[in-house]
Amino acid sequence: MSKDCNTAPSVEGMPVASDTLRTMRDAARAGYPIPAHLVGEWFRALRDQLFADQRPVRLEQNDPGSPYWIQIDERQWHHALRRRINVRALYLHPLPGERRRQNHKWSPDRTHCTACNDPFEWAEPYCVPPQPPEPMSTKPQPFNPRWVLPILDRLELAMRRESKQEREKWNRETNLIRRSIEENTREAQP
Repeated sequence: MSKDCNTAPSVEGMPVASDTLRTMRDAARAGYPIPAHLVGEWFRALRDQLFADQRPVRLEQNDPGSPYWIQIDERQWHHALRRRINVRALYLHPLPGERRRQNHKWSPDRTHCTACNDPFEWAEPYCVPPQPPEPMSTKPQPFNPRWVLPILDRLELAMRRESKQEREKWNRETNLIRRSIEENTREAQP
């Protein structure tokens, strides 16, 4: 819920959404009918508080060469902008561009989410499906499989001193590798 800003934030402004919700709750507890114009005002207030420009709850700057963000006031904010130091404003609610929440899609027996596979008991409030893995590049690498053949020859020579079982095992392995190298080089040649 942060945003790097290049303009001065509005530190003073309207109350936050929790203030409006508190007044709505207080009115509901009173038990009297609520006039329509008051409901309209609440709607406009919540709309403006959640989707319009918000006042930041914290202003921070990151000094060059420092890994830490330091809290600053509005005057320091303007000085940091003038000196072209990284600054950011932190908000209570996500900004409109950051709102991409999706509800869980529960299985018929409600044991897990079909999109993110979270179990029902431990699921996060919103569904975050896993991203597909990045495809690996298949461009040809500068490697010739025939470079391995002399190493296999040396391995066969070294295996003469080993037991019969070890020799048979490593002969099978080297023959398998030789066959795959031959097939690979045959496919690569036109």
